[in-house]
Amino acid sequence: MHPPFCSPALFHLLGGIIWLLLIFGGAFFLLWYYLKQTRKAIPAAVSNEDQKVILPLRLQAYERFVLFLERIHPSNLVMRLNSPDLTAYQLQSLLVRTIREEFEYNLSQQLYVSQHAWELIRNAKEETIAMINQASANVGEQTHSSDLVKGIFDIAVSKGKLPLDLALEEIKKELQKLF
Repeated sequence: MHPPFCSPALFHLLGGIIWLLLIFGGAFFLLWYYLKQTRKAIPAAVSNEDQKVILPLRLQAYERFVLFLERIHPSNLVMRLNSPDLTAYQLQSLLVRTIREEFEYNLSQQLYVSQHAWELIRNAKEETIAMINQASANVGEQTHSSDLVKGIFDIAVSKGKLPLDLALEEIKKELQKLF
């Protein structure tokens, strides 16, 4: 007879226990890995929920910036604000003040557009103000407002594509990327 520690049945029992530990250990590892991977997907689901909230805000921001850019376009701005009884200086002041007020009204919307689009919008505002100021300097303060309007249109035509147009194009590109 064999001593109890050298019995072949004991080796078979130990071998079976080792196999069970390996199988259950492997199953445990696979379950742990699966749960770890599915937990990573939870923030993505939260992100989708955030997108449901942020997307309408982004669309509203793009809409407001398109409206802002259209409202400060020289032709639209002059048609809306020009009055025959204004001097060139009064019209210049009114145009610049209106642009700045419109910009400040939409300032918080920069959170929802790209940095590049925001820079183009800001540049469009500054270039439009500079164009108005340049036209005003060319015609003098006490001339009639129609002279300033003609000067603004002449500068706009000589520039060709205005920074406003570039900003509008960028907004449209970003909107296309969203959909």
